[in-house]
Amino acid sequence: MTDFGIRPATPADLQDLLDLINELAVAEEFPFPVTVTADDLAESLFGQEPVAEAVLAFAGKRLAGFAVFYQTFATTTGRRGLHLDDLFVRPEFQGLGYGRLLLRHLARIAQEKGCVRFEWWALKTNTSAIKFFKHVGARPMDELLIFRTSGSSLAGLASGEA
Repeated sequence: MTDFGIRPATPADLQDLLDLINELAVAEEFPFPVTVTADDLAESLFGQEPVAEAVLAFAGKRLAGFAVFYQTFATTTGRRGLHLDDLFVRPEFQGLGYGRLLLRHLARIAQEKGCVRFEWWALKTNTSAIKFFKHVGARPMDELLIFRTSGSSLAGLASGEA
């Protein structure tokens, strides 16, 4: 295995993060437009009140992948959790154990932060990711559905029109 390393992303990494996010969207045939900008990432990851964190993975000096994650809270446990928003290993580095090392790194972060769970979503069409996640011991949450409101629907709900 090539010298593999993981480090926290910095503001200097914004373009690399944007590139990886777009590569991930193409690779998984993401069904929605990718509208994130460098300014969005700068504010969300490094602004006054960061809402997420990111790490970059390297094989030697070559950028191999990334992960973006944030803390959650569950009223049923009264404890925090860690939510993985995205994890991506570039195709030329897949199958080398780097995805597992990224997940292990994030699991350690979850433990260090006192999280009682570490969770993420996967597109139903991303069968290779689903197979990988099951292989590392994760299980799908069949008892939950994800609901979303955005755009005019969000505005209507917020204004009382919905």
